[in-house]
Amino acid sequence: MSQAFDYDLVIIGAGVGGHGAAIHAVRRGLKTAIIEAADMGGTCVNRGCIPSKALLAASGRVRELQNTHHLKALGIQVDGVSFDRGAIADHAQNLVSKIQGDMTNSLNRLGVDVIQGWGRLAGEQKVIVTTAAGD
Repeated sequence: MSQAFDYDLVIIGAGVGGHGAAIHAVRRGLKTAIIEAADMGGTCVNRGCIPSKALLAASGRVRELQNTHHLKALGIQVDGVSFDRGAIADHAQNLVSKIQGDMTNSLNRLGVDVIQGWGRLAGEQKVIVTTAAGD
């Protein structure tokens, strides 16, 4: 076995949990690698929590601004609230991209090897990674 692929800990999945586990492992002095088949951040960052909450926040602001009766009671007058669906979607995607970059950069700074591919357990203390180049 090549020493380059000899780790104290190999984490399969670079979602929020895998990212946190990698940081914790490095802080404990473990040589760590993280394997990810798709995008850094997993479902939460890319398709779940982050983009959903960004879209909900924007829609909530529009709803609040369209409640003219409530705003008028506060002494606020807003006329003609509109929104751009594309710009809202772009905002959500920009948040996803920033968080992906932040996660990747933090792992790189800590010396965690990020391996792009599908990881699977293949026995005691053995992980096989399938990449575009093979296993």
